[in-house]
Amino acid sequence: MIAVRRAQQLALLAGGRFDLLIIGGGIVGAGIARDAAMRGLKAALVEQGDFAGGASSKTSKLIHGGLRYLEHGHLRLVFESLRERRTLKTIAPALVHPLPLMVPVYQGGARPAWKVSLGLSLYDLLAWGRNTRSHRMVPARKAVALESELRQEGLRAAGVFQDCQMDDARLCLANILQAAAFGAVCCNYVRLRALLKSGGRGCGKEEEDIDTGRSIEVQARVVVNAAGPWADRVRQLSDASAAQRLAPTKGSHLILPRLTQHALFVEARKDRRMFFILPWGEHSLVGTTERLVDGALEDLRASSDEVGYLLEEVQRALPGRHLTEDDVIATYAGARPLLAYAGTSSRASREHRIEEDQAGLVSVMGGKYTTYRLMAQQAVDGLMRRHHWTGDRCLTDQISVLEAVHPVTADHWQDITRTIDPDLLARLLTRYGAAAARILQLLAREPALGRRVCLHHEEIAAEIVHAFEQELACTVTDVLARRTRIAWSSCQGLDLLSTVVDLFQRYGGLTEEQVAAQVDAYHRFLGGSLGFRQAALSSKRWAGDGG
Repeated sequence: MIAVRRAQQLALLAGGRFDLLIIGGGIVGAGIARDAAMRGLKAALVEQGDFAGGASSKTSKLIHGGLRYLEHGHLRLVFESLRERRTLKTIAPALVHPLPLMVPVYQGGARPAWKVSLGLSLYDLLAWGRNTRSHRMVPARKAVALESELRQEGLRAAGVFQDCQMDDARLCLANILQAAAFGAVCCNYVRLRALLKSGGRGCGKEEEDIDTGRSIEVQARVVVNAAGPWADRVRQLSDASAAQRLAPTKGSHLILPRLTQHALFVEARKDRRMFFILPWGEHSLVGTTERLVDGALEDLRASSDEVGYLLEEVQRALPGRHLTEDDVIATYAGARPLLAYAGTSSRASREHRIEEDQAGLVSVMGGKYTTYRLMAQQAVDGLMRRHHWTGDRCLTDQISVLEAVHPVTADHWQDITRTIDPDLLARLLTRYGAAAARILQLLAREPALGRRVCLHHEEIAAEIVHAFEQELACTVTDVLARRTRIAWSSCQGLDLLSTVVDLFQRYGGLTEEQVAAQVDAYHRFLGGSLGFRQAALSSKRWAGDGG
């Protein structure tokens, strides 16, 4: 039950003394918790919202070297990113998989064919044998044969190369769950109120359980700031005079009906920036924009002019698609935690910095999703050297993030899989790894949980129950937006909301009032985080759902 699991985590948090206490449950904090716990350190992590609820679920869903960074000479970053791309593909193959991308080259473009070919050759070289396949240049006729929707006027050639696509929220969650399996305490919906000091040095922090408002003091030898775009706020809690280290930028994305068979990396006519048109399940993901953050980090959303910009550029790239605002299924916007830079944001580096202030607060800042594991390793290596801690060496590049800590015996596995549909079993194993056994055990106890929650979605009821029993989901939004992709579909979860509500009441132990509050919060999420005309749609659809 949800309340029981939260109480257990909070009790462990309040009752323990930790080697390191991590602020931030995005991908970097999750990676640090996993690394530290696997080395035998006593680690705790707190997140003021849900895990990956901030920037780490609002990416372009790519694990990539960053082809555009070559233009600005960031060779070391690209080299590190390509090395990490291979590592993540190895340790999380169900969540990180190869994706071919096409770069069309047009007459009069800022990047002629020779420049694209040279850039892709350098990209292959920096991968140093880590590519699934080397790039190739194809003539215009071949490019159109590969992707018939491409604008043909002025098309000269296309470069085809491979990067990787990922499920950002679930990859972050996988790190959290494995950290917990190795003994870390990971709590979401716990807000930082103050950093505790003794003798001028950090020794923990004061937290607030958002659910109850109860104050919790957590003791730790070191506090690690992995708050992503919010890192400067945490640094200023430790040192009010701390200078700004970050200059976050906002990136907005659109979710549209499926537009292409292949992923495209296209030059925008308006400002010569490169943007993506990516296949994403039954939909296409388009992005991204890049603007300075001019509002609260907690309230970022795609503006109408950003939506218009992306639609205009997609229409230019794919002239056969007559897109309007009515075709937009959803939008989202997130903040990139860029280190402070001079010049334009497009030239800003995605490199990272690890620093310690006079009170001992260790801040891990900047970076990009692709290099999170390396950032975590460097942070934990530095802590172990500085504090002379003993522990195992880093193994995060060798052990699968879906590795079972308590494997199921062969006989038990045969028992619980005997009556399961093979296609369902294959999908569960691909998505959950060995944790699929827990879902199968649910089905063995209650076969009715094998029903699909909606005709439009493949998820079954047991997966919803598993999300809040085993995956630390606390709210309807956690389940529909991050444990699954249902919130990002055409129905945005509204067709199945009454079913989810029933499951939360029956299996999550929540009262009608608590669930009603969560449903209201989900509507606000659709109207705010998804932005773009969703509030009115949410109210209309829920009123007709009968929930």
